[in-house]
Amino acid sequence: MNKVRCPICERAMDSQGPKEWPDWPFCSNRCKLVDLGRWLGGQYRIEVPAQEEDLEEIDNLAQSPEPAVPSADPHREEA
Repeated sequence: MNKVRCPICERAMDSQGPKEWPDWPFCSNRCKLVDLGRWLGGQYRIEVPAQEEDLEEIDNLAQSPEPAVPSADPHREEA
């Protein structure tokens, strides 16, 4: 018997294995969605020091005369 806790609500999950819990390692779909929301909201991060190449790329993008993504100009004629 495995004794683990849900990483979100800390509910004890006693089972023979993950096959008994369809939302493993979470106890429920709700806890799984809470975790996803935390990832998407930026609460979980893996921070690494900025590399010189990354800083140069950021500087190049900031100085670029063209936007990274073309804007949708409603007055622009189709080619």
